Amino acid sequence: MKLNFLAFFACITSFAEPILFFNGKIVPTFSKNTYFSQLLVENGKVIQIGNQLPVSKRVRRHDLKGKWVFPALTDSHVHLFSTGKEKKQLNLKGKSLPEIRELLKTALDKKPKLLVGFGWDQNLWPNKKFPEIDFLDSLSKKIPIILFRIDGHAAWTNTVGLIRSGLLKVSKTAGLPKGIVVDLGLEKLQRLIPDSSDTEMKDEIKTVVQEALRQGVTSIHDAGITKKEFELLKATIEKENLPFRFYEMASSSTPEELEHFLKIGPQKNLLDSRLTLRTVKVYLDGALGSRGALFEEPYDDAPETKGIQIWKEKELEHLVRKIDSQGFQVAVHAIGSRANEMAVSLFEKLWGKNTALKRPRIEHAQILTDGLIQKMGKLRIIASMQPVHCSSDSPWVIERIGKKRAQTAYPWRSLLKAKAPLAFGTDSPIEAFTPWPGLFSSITRTFVPEESISLSEAFDAFTQGAAYSSFQENSLGSLEPGKWADFILVESNLLELRPEEILKQEVLETFFAGTEVYKKT
Repeated sequence: MKLNFLAFFACITSFAEPILFFNGKIVPTFSKNTYFSQLLVENGKVIQIGNQLPVSKRVRRHDLKGKWVFPALTDSHVHLFSTGKEKKQLNLKGKSLPEIRELLKTALDKKPKLLVGFGWDQNLWPNKKFPEIDFLDSLSKKIPIILFRIDGHAAWTNTVGLIRSGLLKVSKTAGLPKGIVVDLGLEKLQRLIPDSSDTEMKDEIKTVVQEALRQGVTSIHDAGITKKEFELLKATIEKENLPFRFYEMASSSTPEELEHFLKIGPQKNLLDSRLTLRTVKVYLDGALGSRGALFEEPYDDAPETKGIQIWKEKELEHLVRKIDSQGFQVAVHAIGSRANEMAVSLFEKLWGKNTALKRPRIEHAQILTDGLIQKMGKLRIIASMQPVHCSSDSPWVIERIGKKRAQTAYPWRSLLKAKAPLAFGTDSPIEAFTPWPGLFSSITRTFVPEESISLSEAFDAFTQGAAYSSFQENSLGSLEPGKWADFILVESNLLELRPEEILKQEVLETFFAGTEVYKKT
């Protein structure tokens, strides 16, 4: 796909000129299956929506040719630069061990100084066991091989990788074979990987924007950005005139990064509302697939571990108080029920009835309890979830945590019933950078089917729920007067799609602030 960003902003001077979109089936919000034929846009925002709008003959007109029009989507949890560089790394997604061996042998034939791959998943292999270091050592004893697991919370490396990262003599995590590095040890491995150049990072940003617009997404919530990345992103948006909206979560991975962001404070609605940074993300546990998600009780398939706790409770409280005192929204990565309990209890302790005003987010919120669900609803704690994980994890999640805990895994229906706000995303590159599999998963889950939700509710979590979770409900999420005219054109009524049609859905055109920025060819 070719996308000319300059062509978009060459039209920016025409934003003041009203545009009447007519002859369409325009659905203002996914909450209601009601449509209109006309949409009036001025200065990039919706002015009116109706059927026979009183407009001047001099208003520019755009014929929608009978197509369906819906609000553009927001991906509420993406890793921007990891997604952008995904195609540069060895793709191990869905691969068996023999296939991985062949991919590595081919790559090593090119004599690289370092070999990096992403996407392996032991849960897809016959024995479902973590791979051994001997497998990689048999391929190379001189070239470091670093292969990240699909969740990004574990890596598989060879002996030379352990030596060069200083991890050879580090005690291995209980239950994991030598060569498997999880969560807290990953930073040392990542130091071996050269940073992308500024030019490469700009290309990574543009790659993400291009693919997002093709999927009908005009906004992402980037789940963790460094100082360098933020500054380069800001410069790229401005220089390249990117037709896209970025809601950034500051990284707290190092004290230096955190202090920098706390010092500069929230950055809201920069560059014509295309860039906002007002959230700090904190990791509390690991991932379920690598048994890093934190629980009170041991894993059913690995009784030697309960997961990984990254912050002690007192340290977490100090950190969250510090972040909150500087005016930032708090987003906590929590997957296991114990990690979620720690986050919810802390929010309640700090803010009580005022929790809803702070809009704290729990990123993933995968395994909860009935009590936590009710409390999240009462306090209006945002569940920022990625429904496609339910499909990916369903073949093994019951074996991993047992039937009882699985009853409240990915509990979308219960959360909505409890009035907890839902915001949906993809977690790309952990999952494919497209909302459609998540929408499909939302209505077709294979276990605990009573937790499925309607297609309307799922779309709402990708639009109005996402907007609420980023304090942008007055400007995004629906096509209502005063909001940005970000919308998509499709052939059919999305709210009436059959499950088998969702994954085949294609966006015909994507509009950003009333201007076409993608068209299917």
